[in-house]
Amino acid sequence: MFKAKSVTRTIIAFVILVSMLSFAGAGEFELIPVPRQIERAECEFVLSKETTIIAGGKAREAARHLQSMIAEECDLTMSIADAKTGPSFINLAVDESLELDESGYVLEVAPEGVTVRARDCGGLFYGAVTLGQMVSAGSQEDGTISVPAVRIRDWPRFEWRGLMLDCSRTFQSLDYLRKTIDRMAFYKMNVLHLHLTDDQGWRLEIEKYPELTQKGARFPDKYDEPASHDGFYTQEEMKGLVSYAAERNVTIVPEIEMPGHSLAALACYPELSCTGGSFEIFPFFKGPNITRDIYCAGNEETFAFLKDVLDEVIAIFPSEYIHIGGDEAPKARWEECPKCQERIAEEGLQNEHELQSYFIERIEEYVNSKGRKIIGWDEILEGGLAPNAAVMSWRGIKGGIAAAKAGNKVVMSPTSHCYFDYSYAATDTAEAYSFEPVPASLASEQKDMIMGLQANFWSHIDREPEKVDRQLFPRLLAIAERGWSDESIRDTEDFLGRVKLNLPMLEKFGINYRVPMVTIGKWRPETVSQEYGPLTFDISKHIDSAGIYKVQLQYTRGACRLGMRSVELLCNSKVAARDDHRGEAGARHIDNTYELELDEYDSEADYELRITARSEGGGESYGNVYLFAN
Repeated sequence: MFKAKSVTRTIIAFVILVSMLSFAGAGEFELIPVPRQIERAECEFVLSKETTIIAGGKAREAARHLQSMIAEECDLTMSIADAKTGPSFINLAVDESLELDESGYVLEVAPEGVTVRARDCGGLFYGAVTLGQMVSAGSQEDGTISVPAVRIRDWPRFEWRGLMLDCSRTFQSLDYLRKTIDRMAFYKMNVLHLHLTDDQGWRLEIEKYPELTQKGARFPDKYDEPASHDGFYTQEEMKGLVSYAAERNVTIVPEIEMPGHSLAALACYPELSCTGGSFEIFPFFKGPNITRDIYCAGNEETFAFLKDVLDEVIAIFPSEYIHIGGDEAPKARWEECPKCQERIAEEGLQNEHELQSYFIERIEEYVNSKGRKIIGWDEILEGGLAPNAAVMSWRGIKGGIAAAKAGNKVVMSPTSHCYFDYSYAATDTAEAYSFEPVPASLASEQKDMIMGLQANFWSHIDREPEKVDRQLFPRLLAIAERGWSDESIRDTEDFLGRVKLNLPMLEKFGINYRVPMVTIGKWRPETVSQEYGPLTFDISKHIDSAGIYKVQLQYTRGACRLGMRSVELLCNSKVAARDDHRGEAGARHIDNTYELELDEYDSEADYELRITARSEGGGESYGNVYLFAN
């Protein structure tokens, strides 16, 4: 009798404790994205080499992924079995009777074992990923690995949680793409949009048109571009990457740009242009940026070519959507082209904007005939929206709102929050996290048209993998959480705290992430002149030890750049460290980071930063000064 009462009291106490901790303390687990529901008890599960992963049938793939994660992160190899074989277990199971949204899961951790259940394999994978994050956080220096007892019930907010990588302006290696997929999967992102063609290069093998990669995948020798910036993917390589991604719940969406951003194709097949060429591809900053020459919309050969290309693209990529670009298509050549003007007259079109809509609708009809759908940048709205097209809204959110109101699916990707080739001064991690993809102005049924959000990285400025990493991370974690977690999760300080706790994981991934920084000041026209002079900032509260401090100047706006000559760290008005070199902060940032080594720290001293700089080309220059923590 006493024993039964004791057990009852224990159960009641556990339930009360779980209720008190439900939805609270997500930061303790360092989880990104935050799950929908978290309940915790004051006990834990300890992993060891004796722990068995139990998984059969459909659960095996998620089990292998979990096994690999734990082995890589904790140097612990666990066996996979159909039934329990050791003193502790992790049980993964697909349970189609669960009442959960698609890709949802239930994760339960108790002292004797862990259970992950889901309605589908995707949900089971995400449950394994959450457990993998918790295992990584619970790994101790003495080799002990413990996971807090929890019950998590979780599912994604959006179906599209994406990242676009520009592989055209600068070729991205297969190795880097695989690493990117691994990183996305760990943070529950599920769409990798590859920008495969543009004015700067054609990066996908098309067997019917071999010159696209023989000529269109490398810059002319006169530009002296590194060999790593050239290249293309064979069809077999890309099929392998598609398979690799699918195993990690990531869909690869290919983008074949049209009708604009098509110079690489026109350089190979100039007869598809309005003028007949000739054309030459060029690195982004060594040419006219956006070119006037685009596919000729009055030439039937153009559509035959694109249909052939799309046939091969569709055979490689099983994605529901094929991205056809549609952005930044100058109409000047069409205005002067007899074939395009004849097409406008024959089709009863009003102008060149409607000609673009005609172009997109013809491509959409063909893609639909192959059982797929198109998605394009928001310019495809111009001249009338193609009936079944999805819109990627990048010029703010107005295009997305218009598309949603018209009944079209939308992915929000505005430059203000989602363009990660932009500097951190323009969009920092907190700003990216603040983005809400669903406009409040939409009616309920219109809000359902928002498929999700996407971060974009254009490779015309930062072109090497380590520089791409720095631009993406940690900002990409903000997009991951906004895409997965409930819209009520909005605590920026909590999120930034979890980002800080995740930095060791980014290091394990080999990511050259942006070191957390603080804004120590700004410059503006009234604080700088066109002659070299000092900019000074009190940084006493930010200096807390000897070591290396980095200072970076980031231009934000204005017609003029800032030129820097030196940066000094002053201790009680005396120079304690100095970095002398020429730097620029403007439309392009050149050598704009300064390194200061403080040999001795005085806790009673006052510390100042002194920057010798001037405004160049005029007086209108604005920007921020950042200090990277020691």
